[in-house]
Amino acid sequence: MRAKMTVQVLCLVGAVISLFGCVSGSSAEEHGPTQDDAPSPQATRVLSKEHVQAVLPDLDDVPPGWEKSGTLRLQGADGKGDILASGTQGYVATDLEGVVGFGVQSFQDRAQAIGRYTEKKSQMATAQIGPAQIPDVDAAFTASYCIGENYCSTSINIRLGSVYAYVNINTDGSAVADAKILNSVTRMFAQRIQQAQRGQSPSAKAA
Repeated sequence: MRAKMTVQVLCLVGAVISLFGCVSGSSAEEHGPTQDDAPSPQATRVLSKEHVQAVLPDLDDVPPGWEKSGTLRLQGADGKGDILASGTQGYVATDLEGVVGFGVQSFQDRAQAIGRYTEKKSQMATAQIGPAQIPDVDAAFTASYCIGENYCSTSINIRLGSVYAYVNINTDGSAVADAKILNSVTRMFAQRIQQAQRGQSPSAKAA
């Protein structure tokens, strides 16, 4: 089962389109309806593949006791002129009884990241969508869904300048995880992205 969940974590963003056809839910606006029109004064650097690798947290950056699930996956430009780089990394989080996945996509400019963020939120419209309280990001939302009684997922999705990123937890069971338990690591992830965008070496760690 762990191996199955590992694949689901690393492929969640792509797979979620087809999976959501099986569930129902309600939608809500993100915590700032005009956030995508606001400037991103701290997002000054477009992230390369090397930057993407640096912002993805390592074992020293996540809560104690977490173990890596699968290998780091990195990709360069998609050949279409949109995505510059993307990456994912999963962790077995025994304290949360699930597998946590980190994903990041870097774009040429802010407008393309807004487009991806909006696209992902639209694809998740049949899940339970709600606001997320992640400081200093341009936009954020949570999404939760279950497939039958055996698989549930909760994610926090964020946009920072020209970057779209997410943190999600996949669990076995009949109930989705409380999204609040993801806030600490999502804030850490956002801080690492912001540090890279400012030309700093990502150093933020989970509290």
